[in-house]
Amino acid sequence: MQKLKNSKILAAAVLVVIILLIIFMYFNSHLDKNGLYKGAEGTDSGYGSSTGGSVNYENETLLPDKNIINILLVGRDGDPSVEYSRSDSIIIATVNKESGSIKLTSLMRDMYVKIPDYDYNKINSAYAFGGMELLAKTVEENFLIQIDGCIEADFAGFEKIIDRIGGVDVELNKDEVYCLNNACGLNLIEGKNNLTGNAALQYARIRYVGNDDYERTERQRRVLKSAFYKVKDLNMMELIKLGYEILPLINTNLANSQILELAAEIILMDVSCIETCRIPADGKFTEATIHGMSVLVPDLPENRTLLKEFIEN
Repeated sequence: MQKLKNSKILAAAVLVVIILLIIFMYFNSHLDKNGLYKGAEGTDSGYGSSTGGSVNYENETLLPDKNIINILLVGRDGDPSVEYSRSDSIIIATVNKESGSIKLTSLMRDMYVKIPDYDYNKINSAYAFGGMELLAKTVEENFLIQIDGCIEADFAGFEKIIDRIGGVDVELNKDEVYCLNNACGLNLIEGKNNLTGNAALQYARIRYVGNDDYERTERQRRVLKSAFYKVKDLNMMELIKLGYEILPLINTNLANSQILELAAEIILMDVSCIETCRIPADGKFTEATIHGMSVLVPDLPENRTLLKEFIEN
């Protein structure tokens, strides 16, 4: 269980990382000089399918939309002995340049979908079979939206980072308070609380309070949003110091120029609210047991439509 401790919160800091990247890119390309950035080579700033070029699925061609950038955020088990474990958290971060908005869409890890070049399985198994590239291709083929890049992270030091930014502010219900007080030995109260790194981590791990894994993904998005707003309020020196700690802990297939463009868009946005959703949506899937696995079988046409409308509007 210890090796899973940090995997539950992994995606919750990735937008924080994106904000920090812009700082380093503006300061004489420290990422390249110090070997902190582990991204793709190349200088082409244009976005395209993360799986390579334009793609055509079910007679629909996915062409780049200059106003919409979809980045797949992947939280995974950090066991160094395993090259690809199943992804624990899958979130599509959408930057809509036209509307000036940031949107987060959680993909339930138990969704039963077709894995390209494999059979049907849980969507998080795509990462185990072929890393973030196969996971991105799986999302593209099933939901007919273009994934422009991927960021994967294993934040063993996430607790320290949350503590460095002064914790995250989260609204807790009485059941969450009970779980966290027991797990962390705290005296939290119902309502808004400032969670330390350990408490934030435990909060994002809660699964059996409320609506099982559905609420767990909501908690991950809440922590992500709170961390995003907290980092935006840090001064330049604090951002740089924080960046040196966490930049070595991410991996991405985005080129430096793409990260610069993406981070610049985000940093210049006056984002007052980050919208979130979950796929499959309520009432748009069936719970089933297939090959001994408890899975969610999505109504793909319905969920495709809902996802497309959410990220484009």
